[in-house]
Amino acid sequence: MKTDKVEVIIQHSETKNGKPIALNITQVVNSIEVTTYLEIKPGKLTLDLKPLDSLEWVALGALVTVKVENEKLFFGYVFKFDVDQNRSCKITAYDQIRYLQCKDTLITKNATASDIFKQICEGYNLKYKLVAKSAHILAKRVNDNKTYADMIAYALDKTLIDTNLWYFIRDNWGVLEFLDLYDERTNLAIGDRSLMSTFSYTTSIDSDTYNQVKLVKENKETKKREIYIQKDSTNIDRWGTLQYYETVQESMNDAQIRTRAATLLEYYNKPKRTLKLPTCVGNFKVKAGRSFVLLIEDLKTVVPYNQYVICSSCVHKITNDTHTMELEVLI
Repeated sequence: MKTDKVEVIIQHSETKNGKPIALNITQVVNSIEVTTYLEIKPGKLTLDLKPLDSLEWVALGALVTVKVENEKLFFGYVFKFDVDQNRSCKITAYDQIRYLQCKDTLITKNATASDIFKQICEGYNLKYKLVAKSAHILAKRVNDNKTYADMIAYALDKTLIDTNLWYFIRDNWGVLEFLDLYDERTNLAIGDRSLMSTFSYTTSIDSDTYNQVKLVKENKETKKREIYIQKDSTNIDRWGTLQYYETVQESMNDAQIRTRAATLLEYYNKPKRTLKLPTCVGNFKVKAGRSFVLLIEDLKTVVPYNQYVICSSCVHKITNDTHTMELEVLI
């Protein structure tokens, strides 16, 4: 790894004057891989290391940071350390989003998605910043034995379905940020003659596609279940019945439930399309959640052409002087 462009710092397992010792391990790093996601998954760092004489300096939970050409690429903590018979080593670290996988019980009431995000971060002592704020008030919800990630994801999904406003979270150098997706556009174009060399396109109804929505409300007064169904008969004939089921809050009235059923059907009643760009020239402007202009001539009849698309996952791979990206795009 060329040390004039890359800096990898890790805390030593020992301390000096009660403070962790920071080690620059760039010279023993063979390759770096950093993965980020639009959905609430922890950003992941994988470091492949040269054979080491000593292994004692690697501590689980140690802070590790990566900079490339002064670009702050990763800030997180060691969760896994592997070594083989040749003493070749691999370090796996995750950013702060990893701590949102803890389970808890939380009741939210008259709160927005950004309120819930803030409440969880403050309750769990996670550094955060509200770069954007959501305004949509969500109904009372009992989150019992759920991960913090699931709680936030539900609030984000509900806000998106109800308002068409798309928010997401990202770890920015040790600070969890609440962001508006539509503020994350880049000035990049990726396609036939720009950064991209290969692609793979998939269209599917195998997951997250529904042509019938069934909502159920438990009426405590009548002690009966009220059932609401919204469907697309044409697509049921095409694909068979793909049903979405949800129990709604008892406080919702008839009109609200019917509106929600119609909104859910509109959102889910279509194939899921995925575009993978497995070999791109690396550019640090690209991160999960950011968008760029897509220019693929061979796919212009089935995917947007010369329009913005959203990066749902991004892998930056760095080895010596080579920087490549592996991208997955939402269509």
